[in-house]
Amino acid sequence: MSQQTCMRTTSLLSLRGSPGKTPFPLPTWFLKNCMRGVRKNGLAINPSKCEAAWFTLSTHTESDYDREGKWPLVVAGCEIPVMTMGASRTTKLLGMDLDPRLTLNVAATKQCAATSQRISQLRCIAHKEAGPSPHDLRTFVIGYGASKLRYGSELIWAVATDSAKNEMQKTYATLARIVSGVPSTVDPESALLEANMPPLHVLCLRARLSIFENTRACQMDWMRRPPPEPPPRAGFRISPLSRDELYAFVDAYTKEYGITQSSPREERFFRSSIPPWFAASAHRVTIGVELPIDHSITDEEELIREKRRVSEEALALHSHRSWILATDGGVDVPKSAGVGILLSSLNSSEIIEKASINCGARPCSYRTESRALLLALERLIIPRIQHRHKTLLVVTDSQSLLAALNKGPLSQTDWTRIRSGSVY
Repeated sequence: MSQQTCMRTTSLLSLRGSPGKTPFPLPTWFLKNCMRGVRKNGLAINPSKCEAAWFTLSTHTESDYDREGKWPLVVAGCEIPVMTMGASRTTKLLGMDLDPRLTLNVAATKQCAATSQRISQLRCIAHKEAGPSPHDLRTFVIGYGASKLRYGSELIWAVATDSAKNEMQKTYATLARIVSGVPSTVDPESALLEANMPPLHVLCLRARLSIFENTRACQMDWMRRPPPEPPPRAGFRISPLSRDELYAFVDAYTKEYGITQSSPREERFFRSSIPPWFAASAHRVTIGVELPIDHSITDEEELIREKRRVSEEALALHSHRSWILATDGGVDVPKSAGVGILLSSLNSSEIIEKASINCGARPCSYRTESRALLLALERLIIPRIQHRHKTLLVVTDSQSLLAALNKGPLSQTDWTRIRSGSVY
């Protein structure tokens, strides 16, 4: 028997019909051409998975329905049931109820139920029990799993109750546990940290901002619209953005569209403490320094001298920092550990204080590096936080930790802004 690879994709087609005419002949003709095209590529459309919804501006949508069946919607010889808005039957599209009378809490519950079904599929894939073997399991799980949960979440989030938000966040944390491979007993914050996945409410805010951006772009004439941003090149990195700039941008953008931090629905959204830094966090975060090294150097000793020179030049810009916090994590079996050392200046080797932590018998480089940084901030920096005029420089050799600080859950800070310094 020949082995076939089954792929499933979901498409949403929107066709405009003429007023006063039944709209079904046009989609029937369109679907016939689609069938012809997919057959040429060795694919097929499953008629049992097709569904249609009829939207009109008329208030008598149900009475306009083709009850006699003169214009059936047919795909591959199978008739597709056509749902109408306002009908007694439940209208569905892409597995989601389209009843306009549906409350937001019920809609959120249905999203969680639909996502739970996908999670059971993803768990089989993750455990190699059934299903495809994707090249990048992490990307596949996040993309396939979160897409169902985030379907319309950016609109629901603004006015949903706390119970609905909590339910959606629990479901999202289950996805994070599958991605990171941690047990189901691990708390949601740690699961998100291990999976390097941003919190769900951050994704919803980002999606809402993109909605606003698209709305503004659609209001402009296409001739005056700015050109699209070029695709990122190899080594592309977004320029660092301080917390102050980011908060100011979000505040101005949301207030312009009527979303205020003081509104009852949004207060928890803006003012909640975001783990894993419960007690305190850096005020301004700027991550990443590119060191331009001459690529024509081939001699090893000369390369070491060049690296030392450019490193000293980069560090010279931070000679005014009051404290230097160096962190590192080791994965030597069976004693993995994270260490943080607080120094007085770049020009002095005097150690003010140091702290270390045993990371257990199952080491992970990212875990030891992140725990070393969190331990150092908690034990070495927070007790000294009363020195408001001090500035801080953090040095770490973990690329994954820098990426998490820049993009992942660690970049989220507690809303209580602590002006202790800058983190590099």
